[in-house]
Amino acid sequence: MKWSEKVKALLDEKGMNQKDLSKKSGITEASVCRYLKGDRKPRIDVIVNFAEALGVEVDYLLDEEQNTITPFESIRVAIARHGNELSDSEKERLVKMILKEE
Repeated sequence: MKWSEKVKALLDEKGMNQKDLSKKSGITEASVCRYLKGDRKPRIDVIVNFAEALGVEVDYLLDEEQNTITPFESIRVAIARHGNELSDSEKERLVKMILKEE
């Protein structure tokens, strides 16, 4: 799967649109559209900004062999998006679960 297809799938998964991605990544909405349509080839800094805005690793976007988000990546994104809603003990428990200490 190409990086642009992954970005589109992540946008759908997160309920975001290109305008949201533009705001979060600091890339103009017109440029986001051109990158995702394939009209422009992005520089690596654009890919980095997209990855940060979508809460994934750059490697995930660039690796055309990797078609799915790993369970660890899904957990990391969930914690990043909702971490402020968790108590310290809940966060600690999640970390232990991830590290298989519990």
